[in-house]
Amino acid sequence: MVEVLHLAAVLPATVGLCCAVGDRRGRARSVAPAAAMLLAMLAMAVGWPVVPPLSWAGLLVALGVGAAAGLRHGPAGDAAGDGDAVASHARHMQLHRALGLVLGAGLLVVSAAAHAGPAASAHAGHAALSSPAVAVLAGAAGYLVFTAWLVVRSLRRRSPVVGVVEASAMGLMTAMMAVVPLVG
Repeated sequence: MVEVLHLAAVLPATVGLCCAVGDRRGRARSVAPAAAMLLAMLAMAVGWPVVPPLSWAGLLVALGVGAAAGLRHGPAGDAAGDGDAVASHARHMQLHRALGLVLGAGLLVVSAAAHAGPAASAHAGHAALSSPAVAVLAGAAGYLVFTAWLVVRSLRRRSPVVGVVEASAMGLMTAMMAVVPLVG
C-alpha cells in the first residue's frame, strides 16, 4: 500500500513540474525545486537505493529555505493598478512552494521511517506515530488549509490557472504523502 501511495504521489509532482515550466514569471525559482520534488517522489516510489531519503530531504529543505529567502526580495508591484495583486499572488505562491518543500522533506523522512517498519510500541495493524511524525502531520494539515485558501483566493481573483493547478497538485501530493505514515 505504501508503494502505491508513493507512486500515486508522482502524478501531482509531475503536474507541479509542468506548471513550473509553464509559468513564465517564476520559471527560474520554481523549476529546480519542482524537479527535485519529482525526483524525490520517483526515488521513494521505485526505491532507488542510490540516494537515501535523508539526502533528498536535505536537498528539499535547502531549496525550501532558498525559496523562502527569495520572499524578502520578491517581485514588486508595477505601476499598473493590479500590480500589487499580481505581486501578492506571486508572493503567496512562493511561500506555498517554500513551505511545500520543507514539509515534503519532513514527509519523506517520516514516510521512510514508517516504511522501514512499525515501532515496537505499535499495536497490530496500527503504526506508532512518534512526536516528529505527529508534528509533520500537523504541518501537513495546516499546509492543506493554506492550499485550499490559496486556490479559492486565486480563483476569486482570476489569477493565472497555472498557479491554481500547481497549488492544487502540491496539496494533493502532500495529502498522499501524509497518508503513508498512517498506513505504513
